[in-house]
Amino acid sequence: MLEKLDLSKKMEKEIYRSEMEKLIPRLGKLQRKCKDLNIPVMIAFEGYGAAGKGVQISKLIQALDPRGFQVYAVKGETEEEKMHPFLWRFWTKLPARDQMAIFDRSWYRKGMIDRFDGITSEKRLASYYNEINSFERQLAADGNVIIKLFLCIDKKEQKKRFKKLMESRSSAWRVSEDDLRRNKDFDLYKEMNDEMLEYTDTAYAPWTIVESMDREFATVKIYTAVIEALKAAL
Repeated sequence: MLEKLDLSKKMEKEIYRSEMEKLIPRLGKLQRKCKDLNIPVMIAFEGYGAAGKGVQISKLIQALDPRGFQVYAVKGETEEEKMHPFLWRFWTKLPARDQMAIFDRSWYRKGMIDRFDGITSEKRLASYYNEINSFERQLAADGNVIIKLFLCIDKKEQKKRFKKLMESRSSAWRVSEDDLRRNKDFDLYKEMNDEMLEYTDTAYAPWTIVESMDREFATVKIYTAVIEALKAAL
C-alpha cells in the first residue's frame, strides 16, 4: 500500500483556507448528528514519527464540540496493563454511544514500534493481527464507526523534522534514540508497516493513507476522510 503513494502532493494555502471554511462546519454538524443518534466513533492516528499526528489531531478537534470527544495518547504498556490481554487497555477506553474517542497511536503499536524493537515476536505477530481484526469486527458490528489514518512521510523528510525538533531544548525530548534508529532503518520499518496495513485493511475498518509531506494537504485529506466515514454511518 505504501509503495503506491505519491508523497509530492501539496496544496496551496489559499485553496487550503477555502476548503477548511467548508470542512470545519460540516464536520461539526456531523459530530452533532452522530451524538444525537448515539453513534460511537473511534479515530486512530498512526504513521511515522514526526509525520504530524499531534498537529493533525489538534486541527481536527477544532471542529468538534469538546463535550463529545476524548483524546488518548498511547504509550508503552504499564505494569498493570501487561497483566491483561493487550487489547484490554483499549476496551477500557471505548467511547460511549454518543461520544468520539481519538487515539494518538493505538492498538497497532504491537505490529509497528514493538515489532521493530523486538518486543513483539515474529511468531506472535499473526495472532496479534487476528486479534485486532476480531476486535474491530466486533466493534463495527455493534455500531461503532472505526476510522484509521496512517500518516506517511519519507526518510529524508523525517530526518529533517527530527533535526529541527532536536535543535530546540523545548522540543528535543520528543525525539528518542529509538526514533533515530527507526529512521536509520527506515526501509525495514516501512516494510513492517506495509505488511501491517495489508493485513488489517478490512471492509469494516479500512485504512486511509495520508500523504503528510505537506501539512495543508494532509489536514484536508483527514477532514475529508472523517466526514465521509460519518456520512456513511449516518
